[in-house]
Amino acid sequence: MMAFTHGTYAAEKESSIKGIVTVQNPVVVVGTAPINMGDIKSVNKVELIQNAKDAVEKFGTTNFIEGFNITEAIYVALNVFGVTPIVCINVLDPAKHKTEKTYNAVAVVEKKVTFEQTGILLDTLEVKNSEGSSPIEEFTASFNSDGTLTIELKEEVATIEGQYSYLDPSKVKDTDIIGSVDPSTMKSTGLECIKDLFTKYSMIPSYVITPGYTSNELRAVLDTKGSLIGNKWNAMTIIDLPETTKYGEAITYKKENNWIDEDQIVCFGKVRFGGRYYNQSTFAAFLSASIDKNNDGVPYESPSNKNVKAEGISWKNGGDYEELSLSEEEANLLNENGICTIITRSNGTVFWGNRTSVFQPGGNTDPKDMWIPAKRMFKYLANTVMLNNENEVDKPMTVSKIESIKMNINRFLASLVAQEKLLGASIEFNEEANSTQDLVNGKLTWNINLGIILPGETLKFVLEYDDEYLSAYFG
Repeated sequence: MMAFTHGTYAAEKESSIKGIVTVQNPVVVVGTAPINMGDIKSVNKVELIQNAKDAVEKFGTTNFIEGFNITEAIYVALNVFGVTPIVCINVLDPAKHKTEKTYNAVAVVEKKVTFEQTGILLDTLEVKNSEGSSPIEEFTASFNSDGTLTIELKEEVATIEGQYSYLDPSKVKDTDIIGSVDPSTMKSTGLECIKDLFTKYSMIPSYVITPGYTSNELRAVLDTKGSLIGNKWNAMTIIDLPETTKYGEAITYKKENNWIDEDQIVCFGKVRFGGRYYNQSTFAAFLSASIDKNNDGVPYESPSNKNVKAEGISWKNGGDYEELSLSEEEANLLNENGICTIITRSNGTVFWGNRTSVFQPGGNTDPKDMWIPAKRMFKYLANTVMLNNENEVDKPMTVSKIESIKMNINRFLASLVAQEKLLGASIEFNEEANSTQDLVNGKLTWNINLGIILPGETLKFVLEYDDEYLSAYFG
């Protein structure tokens, strides 16, 4: 029986038109960090870095400290490209990845000593007076921005001796980066931690990188774990060819080791910047992120032919780096085989390459797979559509609800077309894609057709002599 009413009433109804929500798509870096300077417990945790303060709090610095690839990423992101947020997953564990060191007869100057070794664990530092080896308890210790440690003694001492343990990133192996899930505790390590990003921060990666770690096994796992996160969210990965790879060996190395995948970008050459050497995957990821930032987060524009803000590239020959200065023709040969690089052109030193690693002679020529911006747009749109319909799951799927979902997605696609971020797009809910068997099992499918804007990779201008203009001689 209906309740008795008398008077005027109002109620709210769910809107058929809804706004589209997008999430931030940070670069995720998995590797090593000097947590001795920051949060010593930050091991196999998803850490969100939104500014320099966050970086210092977690990792003690915004400077690049050799051997710690997370500091490389933070430095490039904050200081070179001005991109935030960054997500960092440190796998360097003080309980496993450390080395003990003894020091003797270190001179004390004005009661101060600076240890050049980075990664020193303060709770292991032992200081003694070299004369008599008596322990020195009274001193202060502070880390410098370059990772070194300075101690100041309270008493006058000529020289000191002692020992300490330090974080040793050389002990971190590919298996640490790859990680695992403990079956008893369900605790994740390494790349397995990426799935926690959405749960913790409601973010989906744009790229996942592991700068400096380039083994074949790692590359394959990075592609698997980084391109489809939690078996749902889509991202891209970037990896460097080994720094010892010569130009003439790059294509052969890629093919022989099967570095061929539509979800992955492969880079050749170590980046030279400010007298130091960086992994190109780091520069490529944050260059691309800076372009996305200028395009309201929509990844429709290729990073190719954009100024990479570096001096050039090198390769490692034995223990030394040798400069490379590739011509456009030489770089194009790499591009033709799905390898990106850096060259110097009239418009500066630029990232050079539009193609994913799946592209090569005789390989996959599907536009959505071989073009970097096309693949990224497919992933971005898939993530956005899924995210904005999470709330529709398990609702009664009426005719009007089906139409409402279609209409909201269509409005979103139309806005991208109007902004010239898509050439065109359409969505359909048709009988062919929705069999009776699927419908009675609660499975519904909408087909979305996309016109992706592709880069003008080759611009050709045809010049022809026209003798009609000879008439100019006669007025």
